[in-house]
Amino acid sequence: MRCVAWIVAAALWGVVADADGLPANPNEIKTLTVEQARALARSTGVVFLGGLTMLSDEAAAALAQHKGTLFLDGPTTLSDKAAAALSSHKGKLCLDGLTTLPGETAKALAEHKGTLYVGKETTLSDEALEALRANPDIHLPEPSGK
Repeated sequence: MRCVAWIVAAALWGVVADADGLPANPNEIKTLTVEQARALARSTGVVFLGGLTMLSDEAAAALAQHKGTLFLDGPTTLSDKAAAALSSHKGKLCLDGLTTLPGETAKALAEHKGTLYVGKETTLSDEALEALRANPDIHLPEPSGK
């Protein structure tokens, strides 16, 4: 996984431990409420949420306000609206858990203004590839050698 160095840094430095209303380890959150997302957005440093199984549009919009690195490696899909919200995030964004990324969702993410990592297991349509390749700050999975 390309984001491993950042994950290790987050674990070592224990960032977001002081955010309001959150468990001691935000990585254990399975379902993120809008209130929790807002608290994380106010925190500084790296936010790692590898335990999430899905991300609502509202929680994505709140998280997008965070000024640091976001690791959202749990969700396997994103709605177009959640992708559009995350594209406004002004930091590094890691979406290593995605398994599919439809064209419209990819077009929304292609507007991201920082570094964006898309997971190696992500299936991308030609439309999605074209949209994402237009942004040089987006790191795509390596071809599978078919």
